[in-house]
Amino acid sequence: MANSSKTPVQSIDRVLDLIETLSSASHGMTLTDLSASVGLHVSTTHRLLSSLVSRGYVQKDGETGKYRLTLRMFEIGSRVLDGLNLVSIARPHLEYLADLTRETIHLVARRQNEVVYLYKEDTQERIIRMASAVGRCAPMYCTAVGKCILAYLSQEEVQRVWDSTVITAYTPRTCTSKEGLLETLESIRQQGYSIDNEEYELGVRCVAAPIFDYSGAPIAAISISAPTARIDESKKVLFTKEAVACANKISSLMGGPCVGISS
Repeated sequence: MANSSKTPVQSIDRVLDLIETLSSASHGMTLTDLSASVGLHVSTTHRLLSSLVSRGYVQKDGETGKYRLTLRMFEIGSRVLDGLNLVSIARPHLEYLADLTRETIHLVARRQNEVVYLYKEDTQERIIRMASAVGRCAPMYCTAVGKCILAYLSQEEVQRVWDSTVITAYTPRTCTSKEGLLETLESIRQQGYSIDNEEYELGVRCVAAPIFDYSGAPIAAISISAPTARIDESKKVLFTKEAVACANKISSLMGGPCVGISS
């Protein structure tokens, strides 16, 4: 039965009613039965179903005329579950890294042409406030975590991300040319890690390393972030070594490959 409560967007409620009703019908439902179950006119139900079919969430059986959910909902739910599992798997290693370095640790995952922060461990010794926060997104092309994910994507996918991104000079150090980015990505693949030297935030320097899943896809990254003055050359060497080691441990637990590191 349709939800009788009033919400700002009634059509969304109706679509969710259809999805929830179909989820309980393992053999599918006809248009007439479905419209009756959700309390909508047949024409309205058909219009909403057509949108769901076009987006791949629902399919219509050509022989029976019944509608049923596809695995699209499962696919999306699995992504969320993977993210939750990633945090659970990574947390002890990130906590160790935070204790070792006494700096801010981040875990991010890719979300289309951005990265989203899944975890942040703040140091008690920070002297500047960073813009990062769990749930917040950041661009890929000018962050250490984003670049080390981009470095292991195909050329076509890198181009797609670039074309889908509004390229902004966040600081005077931000690289805004595709040629410059491609050179940086090549260096990252050779080094095994990425650096953000005040490209996204003035006064903040980050080192990052990629995390891979069982298919070898770069799904996430970790970083160590600190005020620029605190990451001198010796700290950079130590932090890159520890970041890559930490990321490799997480990748191994996810069934993914590890990266080597070179200076």
